[in-house]
Amino acid sequence: MKLSSIVLAAIGVAVALAAPTIPPASKGDKAVIGYFEPLHGFPIDKFDFDKYTHINYAFGAMWKGAPDPYVIYVDYATEGPKIKELVRRGHTKGVKIIMSIGGWYGSQTFSEVAADPTKRKKWIESAMAFLRPNTLGENATIPDGWNMDGLDIDWEFPGRPGAVCNTVSPTDTANYLLLLQEVRAQMDLEFPTNHKTITSAVSIFPWAGADGNPLTDIRAFISVFDWVNIMVYDVHGPWSASTGPNAPLYNAPAPGDPFSAQQAIDTWTAAGWPKDKIALGTPFYGRAFTATVDMNTRDPITQYAPHTGVAPKGGPSDSNATFALCDEGAQYWGFWNWGEIRENILTDDSLTAPTAGWKRYWDNTTKTPWLFRESDSMYISYDDPTSMSLKVDFARLQGLKGLFMWEAQMDYKDELLTVLNQIHCSSAACVCNNVDAWTSTAVYEQPSTKVTYNGRLWTNKWWTRGETPSGTEWGAWKDTGAC
Repeated sequence: MKLSSIVLAAIGVAVALAAPTIPPASKGDKAVIGYFEPLHGFPIDKFDFDKYTHINYAFGAMWKGAPDPYVIYVDYATEGPKIKELVRRGHTKGVKIIMSIGGWYGSQTFSEVAADPTKRKKWIESAMAFLRPNTLGENATIPDGWNMDGLDIDWEFPGRPGAVCNTVSPTDTANYLLLLQEVRAQMDLEFPTNHKTITSAVSIFPWAGADGNPLTDIRAFISVFDWVNIMVYDVHGPWSASTGPNAPLYNAPAPGDPFSAQQAIDTWTAAGWPKDKIALGTPFYGRAFTATVDMNTRDPITQYAPHTGVAPKGGPSDSNATFALCDEGAQYWGFWNWGEIRENILTDDSLTAPTAGWKRYWDNTTKTPWLFRESDSMYISYDDPTSMSLKVDFARLQGLKGLFMWEAQMDYKDELLTVLNQIHCSSAACVCNNVDAWTSTAVYEQPSTKVTYNGRLWTNKWWTRGETPSGTEWGAWKDTGAC
């Protein structure tokens, strides 16, 4: 679940799209989707299932080292009981439980499967087992069915290398469509009255064509997917020319990379994809860099700076251990889970007063917060409730299917998850729920702070106090719509 330098290099095209007209909010059912990776030991009974519509179990793997590398590999001895518990608890609360297949390290043989009709048929049979009911009884170690609600096919970068262990072919995307069509046909045959979903985690650019560039017409895929999960995170990393936001809402200025949530939606819809079949990806983690300058003293202060090109050790859980499925060498990722940021840096509930040594800033262009520590030149880009709330507003106004997070167990007391649940409000007034009314005495220090005034929602462009919201071009307040 990451955007790599390989992908950005393969894209090889400039993105220059006009600002879209934002349509009215969709009135349909919205999704809040959590990816759950049991590798980290998060207890399933700690999930607040009331705050999810879907939970994606990550991952079943396409692994070259498996006994049969062309079917879905799961270590049932350890994973089986977790899948059973997740399905049981989720279904009790009306939550759909989806099997995610692939991911960064687990997509190694997708290319070979998709290219061969015999392998496709065999793979589909292994996939259908996750959807079928169990007929062997609850005590069966390996049931003949897991009673899940759909498949999330996380072949994230067909036609592009991704992890070093992946097989790649220029015909990957064309073959992927064949595989998806056959999966959908088999699903509809076996479950004519109990719809099973097909989704996929995808890049901020559509799938690659035979020439390696993103396809400009992807309408053929619409009928096979219920929606796609666009991974709008890992936009900046060790591969980038400068430090920059992990998950920008809007494009970063140079020298930052010109990719963002807005760019991703524009690019996918320009290729023919409907907005109501898009879930916007949000990270419940931040990324750290080691800057080569003091980012506290630059003029002007920005979150774009030269860096070492090697990710430092991030939060307590960040590890440089190699992965058994695919050894890409020992390396830290620079990851700071939101929970780790809250427990170690932003311990004050204001979320703007970090612990000693750190300084916190807000980038009003990309709508993202960032941190810097002078002692070791560590920069962290992350998301907090304020930036997440703006992403939810964006998803609602764009008419998207919903939002998802990578990954669910990285939260802190459900702070970010609670914000994502704002997407469920279907009335125009929802954008003003729990928003304080403007007062002339309050200091509005952080840009993009929301207030209500005269029945409308306003956000400030910069520090302000005492200025009445009016919507004038040179005023401090921006009118974002009626309550």
